[in-house]
Amino acid sequence: MKDNLFSLQGKKVVLTGAAGFFGRYFAKALLQAEVSCVYLLDYNLTGLLELKEELYSLGFQCFQIIQVDQSDESQTLNVFNQILAEGPIDVLINNSFQFGPASGFNDRTGRVETASKSQVMNALESGSWWPMRASQLVAPGMKEKGFGSIINIASMYALVAPNPLLYEGQDYINPVGYGMAKSAVVAQTHYLAAWFGPEIRVNALAPGAIPNNERKSENSEQNKNKEFMQRLIDRTLLKRVGHPSDLVGAIIYLASDASSYMTGQTIVVDGGWTTT
Repeated sequence: MKDNLFSLQGKKVVLTGAAGFFGRYFAKALLQAEVSCVYLLDYNLTGLLELKEELYSLGFQCFQIIQVDQSDESQTLNVFNQILAEGPIDVLINNSFQFGPASGFNDRTGRVETASKSQVMNALESGSWWPMRASQLVAPGMKEKGFGSIINIASMYALVAPNPLLYEGQDYINPVGYGMAKSAVVAQTHYLAAWFGPEIRVNALAPGAIPNNERKSENSEQNKNKEFMQRLIDRTLLKRVGHPSDLVGAIIYLASDASSYMTGQTIVVDGGWTTT
């Protein structure tokens, strides 16, 4: 086996949703893997600035933070044109999603009986169109260069439905639009792998129950509920909830030459949740 099979040295990476719970850990993992540059994109400027300070404190320098609202087409196009003007990228990680009441999270109106069209459309736009648009923009450069890897962050709820018993007596819900959007991104992964190959590999990563217990976010209120957390633990075969650090090995694998013969696939990292 080659010593550098999992190496990301010299690779340029775009990571969306970089200021989020997963994104912060993905950013650190990529920099630890010695990428030449990682472009950290997010709408949350405060979160990006906090991430910048955290990365600097760890001694990392090879990154740029860029604020972008991916629901704004002209802004998205300008940001990607700015990045691509410095040359094609090697890896795109589509990690962004619009959490919060606008997509049905942490709001009883997000339940399937009452979910609004706007909530479902917001979930579908952020969960499936944003990665599609980013992939469209980076693909020509990857094609011309002769290689590239696109990694879509899906969810175990692209494969199974949330168990209603998990949310019994709770005010919050994993909304129907989320599962719809993440199922769509898995289907999109198949489609783009077929049409962007052979130069570009396109794969997805489907995380399991990984609650944000570290800081306040649009999707963290339920994690204060010990009863709900215990329900998640009991449902998982490994008897613990996950952490973003459980995902970084799969991210490095999909970004590196270690997965050079893998495309159109979804890696499930869920502690065994979808096994039963």
